[in-house]
Amino acid sequence: MATKTVKIEYNGKEEFVEFKDSLTFGEVESLLSGSVDLSDVTKPKINLPFYRMKLLTLCLVKAPFKVGDETAIKMLNSKIANTILDEVLEYHPLAEYIEDWMATFQKLKDQKEPST
Repeated sequence: MATKTVKIEYNGKEEFVEFKDSLTFGEVESLLSGSVDLSDVTKPKINLPFYRMKLLTLCLVKAPFKVGDETAIKMLNSKIANTILDEVLEYHPLAEYIEDWMATFQKLKDQKEPST
């Protein structure tokens, strides 16, 4: 795991935000369990606000505001938050995480179906 840096303008000056380029298995599971509802796999429900907020809460390691604090992130200027998110989402795309979950689901389904 490495950290990546994104440059932002914060309170009128240039600042840098550092974020993790990978998450632990537990962090990914926690992130997805609140973001994706697969109770009906034909109609998955995605909670994007939860995903975006939780992702920033988990990933940010250094910033000119308090990291790991949902309230601090909520109080960010939207342009600043979206600049950070654009960079973070390149390393943590929701679609990839969902694909991993679906692969697990398919393997479990295949194991339960009787062979013919």
